[in-house]
Amino acid sequence: MPRDTLIAIGAGLASALASMAFAGGFPFAIVLVYLAPFPLIMAGLGLGFRATLIAALAGFVSTGVFGGPTSAAIFGIVHALPSLITVNLALKSAPAQQDGTNGGVVWYPAGYIAAAIAMLGACLLIAAAIVTASGQGLSGLLSAHLGAAMKIMAPAMPEESRRAMADALVPLFPGAVVSSWAIMAVVNGALAQGALARAGRNLRPSPSYTGTDMPGWLSWPLVGAATIALAGMVTGQTGWEYVGRNLAMVVAVPYFLLGLAVVHTLARRVARTGPLLMAFYMVIVVSIWAALVIAAVGVAEQWFGIRNRQTQTPPGGGDDEDED
Repeated sequence: MPRDTLIAIGAGLASALASMAFAGGFPFAIVLVYLAPFPLIMAGLGLGFRATLIAALAGFVSTGVFGGPTSAAIFGIVHALPSLITVNLALKSAPAQQDGTNGGVVWYPAGYIAAAIAMLGACLLIAAAIVTASGQGLSGLLSAHLGAAMKIMAPAMPEESRRAMADALVPLFPGAVVSSWAIMAVVNGALAQGALARAGRNLRPSPSYTGTDMPGWLSWPLVGAATIALAGMVTGQTGWEYVGRNLAMVVAVPYFLLGLAVVHTLARRVARTGPLLMAFYMVIVVSIWAALVIAAVGVAEQWFGIRNRQTQTPPGGGDDEDED
């Protein structure tokens, strides 16, 4: 069997093991689950799309053998599918045109890959809403399951406290879960590319993440999600309002990443950039409002070009004045 195939199969098995960390009771299981796409993407970015395809198939089969059809389906949708999309798009390239002649190679932009992953998450959320529409709805289903989960995780907690905590989580729970999944899919791609670049095994050059741009069409899904939420609120269709609100949260993920790129660009203009960014990320981790502000910064960048304005502005910030 060729060496590359063996490496791909090993990557798939490693991904499957990480994806089933919860079932195995591994320490820091959530970290392993979030990193499950890393071996799949790394195999593809280092060996080609075929390697990711083989790795995904190996992971799918192994999770099915040891965890059953449900585990295999979850692996395929949650880990394999975004990895395949990421590698397929990341390895796309075209000749760069300069003055009518070929001048190098243009690779598929990183921001466009992030937008594609977010759209995949949005489609999965819409599919979940459609599947549950005939029953108690997505919010009702999550409310029931979160209550049961809280009872298992905190059996000593009073029933009213458990119910209050579950009710507090339900309004943004699907949006938060899918958003974190989309962000981690993008992060895994960046980590895999970085590791390969340091080892000299990368098939494409690493993109400039601070120079990330998003596709122009990305505004329309965000406007559409907000319109669904607003229409549901006005008409009293709470199910539509719930789906639209959480859908907007998922579609805003690329703008959140774009906002981070803006923050990193601006942080370069001040001293002690490292401690400043560390404090900034700590605030984001503990505050969802900070994350929403960063997403708003990303929207402003998409529409008005904050980074370009900062680049054109002298470090002093004011207009140059000629003095005699």
